Amino acid sequence: MPHASNFLWIFILLCLVSCRDNGPVVVPEVSFPVDIAGDENEDNNVFRFPLVLDVSTTRDVTVHYETRSMTAIEGEDFIAAAGSIVFPAGTASASIDVEIVVDDLKEEDEQFRVVLTGSEGCVFAEGFQEAFGTIRNDDSVLATPQGGYEAATSYPGKTLVWSDEFDGSSIDLTNWTYDLGGHGWGNQELQVYTNQSENAYVANGNLMIVAEDKGSHYTSARMKSIGLQEFQYGRIDVRAVLPQGQGIWPAIWMLGANFPTAGWPACGEIDIMELIGSSPNVVHGTVHFGNDYTQHNYTGGGTSIGFSETFSDEFHVFSIEWDESGITWLLDDQEFYSVSNTVSGAQNYPFNNPFFFILNVAVGGVWPGYPDATTTFPQFMAVDYVRVYQ
Repeated sequence: MPHASNFLWIFILLCLVSCRDNGPVVVPEVSFPVDIAGDENEDNNVFRFPLVLDVSTTRDVTVHYETRSMTAIEGEDFIAAAGSIVFPAGTASASIDVEIVVDDLKEEDEQFRVVLTGSEGCVFAEGFQEAFGTIRNDDSVLATPQGGYEAATSYPGKTLVWSDEFDGSSIDLTNWTYDLGGHGWGNQELQVYTNQSENAYVANGNLMIVAEDKGSHYTSARMKSIGLQEFQYGRIDVRAVLPQGQGIWPAIWMLGANFPTAGWPACGEIDIMELIGSSPNVVHGTVHFGNDYTQHNYTGGGTSIGFSETFSDEFHVFSIEWDESGITWLLDDQEFYSVSNTVSGAQNYPFNNPFFFILNVAVGGVWPGYPDATTTFPQFMAVDYVRVYQ
């Protein structure tokens, strides 16, 4: 059995090892002193999270960390990071950098975490340490779905005579102008059409037409090509994502170029696509005609996609084949309705004349009804291209 004096010598040796000129070895605590929040832009594309030790030491201290998704997603909103940070001897501060993915898409503010996962030479304050990064969104461009149907780029016997692919950074005013006003306009609609950039802009290869709820009123945009781009006959393809919701009414349509003098419906109206937002998987094609307003007539047909799908989920191509004999409507190259040049009967047949395009999102009206508590805003129609083949 060891002698008591041996224990005394062991105790003295331990004291000599653990005591120096600076006193006993101190085990520091590491912590994140603050969370980080910042706008998502090029001037602020790195979030720097400070780390501190409560005391400095005479030896290096190492901590290990990793990022974790919350509402902000790794790879979409920030670049995943993991690794180790060393506090050199005599220091008490360091930092962890996390790169933010900068885009121009309008999103909710989003969060992620930086979590300390291990250490050498220190302990975690309160036993666990994490910091939150809040990405504040100050963008105005709405995110659009990807994928969907693509139209052909050529058709037998036809040539592409005009298109707008919306590949620039702004609306091409040699192709489009704005309709302004629009409150009511015969259909008891609620929106006011503006030329404001929040209601119509080009981004990421799409023309965006956006309906906004301003509290006291609604705003939207109605783009038209009158006097700029007008066509008589052809294959017309428009690739678009459509909005949805009670009281929302997007349309891709055409009016006769003589509208300013002949008036409606004598000028004729070709509705390439209309959708009633409360039935988001059904679209309609229609023609309107009549010698004057009192003799207005129309005829049309509809088609649908799967019951569980909507035209907001992805892009579809809305088309007409139009010649002197009549008009045929197609969805994703599938015919679903047609009229002949006898459709107007004894009244004037207005569809053998040049027509111009109109692209708009209406809010409310006799046909779609009006927004209710289920309707969310903003709602948008994203148009990938408009193409005319003759």
